[in-house]
Amino acid sequence: MDGDDGDIIELQGHKFAMTDTGAPMLCSLFCTAQGRHTHIDFCRALSAGECGDPEVSHITVPIQPNPERAKDWVTHALHWQRLGFKDPYPAVEQADFAKCDAMCSGAEHKEAGQQPSFCTLHMFHPPHPMPAPDPSAQEYVSNDGHNYACRNPALLHQAFHIIFVIDRSTSMSSADRTPSPGTPSTTFIAPILNNRLGAVYAALHSFWMARQATIGHSGGTDTRRDAYSVLLYHALATPTSIINDFTRTPDQLLQELLLHTTRRGTNFKAALMLAQSMMETHWSTERSPVLIFLSDGECQIPETEMYDISRRAVTLGKPLSFHAVSFGRSNSPCLRRMAQIATEIETSDVHRNPFIPSAAHIPSGYTDAMDTIRLTEAFLGFAESMRKPRASLMRRPI
Repeated sequence: MDGDDGDIIELQGHKFAMTDTGAPMLCSLFCTAQGRHTHIDFCRALSAGECGDPEVSHITVPIQPNPERAKDWVTHALHWQRLGFKDPYPAVEQADFAKCDAMCSGAEHKEAGQQPSFCTLHMFHPPHPMPAPDPSAQEYVSNDGHNYACRNPALLHQAFHIIFVIDRSTSMSSADRTPSPGTPSTTFIAPILNNRLGAVYAALHSFWMARQATIGHSGGTDTRRDAYSVLLYHALATPTSIINDFTRTPDQLLQELLLHTTRRGTNFKAALMLAQSMMETHWSTERSPVLIFLSDGECQIPETEMYDISRRAVTLGKPLSFHAVSFGRSNSPCLRRMAQIATEIETSDVHRNPFIPSAAHIPSGYTDAMDTIRLTEAFLGFAESMRKPRASLMRRPI
């Protein structure tokens, strides 16, 4: 399995964990029970860099059995080809097994009786090009390059007021993380902030660009449905001119951020208090509150302030969607605890308005973003695809 040691997968009433045997399953039913799936095999390339077969996806982490040996996910067709046997499954099932196992993350597909919306492309396909925005389209391409024959879930979501709370402490001037090369924004950012803070600004720009492409907003004097606010904090918390903004383009928002560099100190408490003030002042029944709180350091856990802002959002009518992002380091206990408090309050909201669709809220969470690429992925995570856990039987070598 590609999960943790304690993860399980259920097939036809049988629960399997890592290292379990496949004895309870008939070989003739194993693939059918999984639907779209992959098999596993030892990597046959000389190195991971040479593992370029389109029917193969190289596994980058150790996996049982024999974790010291590199392995690949392989397509159903290649699996049977390597066995030297004729594929015993019907042609209809073979065609389905050959397709991508990514699924649309739209909440409408998770309701009782609804079937998942799978990617229409083949397994292990390269990212599909993003088409021109078309809000009327009955299909869409996700940020991670999958094509779906359904409406873009971002168009069905209630609009958001997204408040970015960004650490600008001295450590953010470290040059161990820099804006990703090859992106348009890096040309403007690198000469000014070729450091961690610049990498964060580049990720923010990518997020805004992705949201703009998703909703078909052209910028200029048009009004987008999402509102953006950005505050920066060090020893103090200071707002930027981006407050409840509806009109500026991603490039214009970036130009405002580039006016702000690093300062001494880290004060989570002051940052949360200012974020709560922004949330309350610009509260709208049309938008769900989202707070993205990023830091590369540690601070005293502001439990009182975290409970205050979470409970205040519930009182005003909608739970806060709080996303803690630890950048440049792994496992921040402080940020993780803040996300736990937000989750505690949102899940205990017994008075949640039943008329607000589930798609209008994104559950709170914590993520490690150790490098610039993962940071960008964390900010773009709202529109990423889902994928059921990959698992397969493998013959243990003698």
